Amino acid sequence: MRLHRFYINKPLGEELVVVEKELVHQWIHVFRYTVGDEVMLFSPHTAGEDSVYRISSHTKTSVTLSKVTTQPHIIPPSNITLVMAVVKKDTFETIARQATELGVTSIVPILSARSEKKNLNMERLQAIVTEAAEQSGRGTVPTIEAICTFDKALQKTSAITNIVASLRVQAHSVSDTSTCALWIGPEGGWTEEEEETFAEKGFISLRLTETTLKADTAAVAALTSILATTW
Repeated sequence: MRLHRFYINKPLGEELVVVEKELVHQWIHVFRYTVGDEVMLFSPHTAGEDSVYRISSHTKTSVTLSKVTTQPHIIPPSNITLVMAVVKKDTFETIARQATELGVTSIVPILSARSEKKNLNMERLQAIVTEAAEQSGRGTVPTIEAICTFDKALQKTSAITNIVASLRVQAHSVSDTSTCALWIGPEGGWTEEEEETFAEKGFISLRLTETTLKADTAAVAALTSILATTW
């Protein structure tokens, strides 16, 4: 039987006492785990592997675990930052989940000229990418940065290769995507001024189709195109 996999932000030793309320509640009250049941954990403090633990005891507020074995987990081969214009809540959450499954390292929400939404539930987004990392088998959880302006995002990515999805420009080939930032615009697309800025900054343009894509479709298509050469 496939074990459920969970993220925990603490070192994984031979013995482990879990007191994190959400995990304890999920294990004891949702999954109804008891002594002898096993779980799989991964942690930022333990690189390269998942650890399988067996529950040795539990109370209402804690679960004591004993390590059974370890196994390698998946580390995304590229360091990709998704610079994503803020869109409506449900769409952005879908993008965050799918981007995690595809292997992005970080997500930078930005306020572009045509962004209709101005805020996001950051705590919920972090929970979504954590759950997506647990489900997909990857050994890292993407970081989600605070919403920033268009100009601030340009500063954040100035030292790496920048790729922008656009309908207005002719596509260029992308030879190295090991470390890059992918820019995806809002539902209304980038403005002419933003497109001019991309050209001035030497961005590599990525033309996905001749049709106009929704933001979530564009994000998945662009990430798939980039990651196809690295996975």
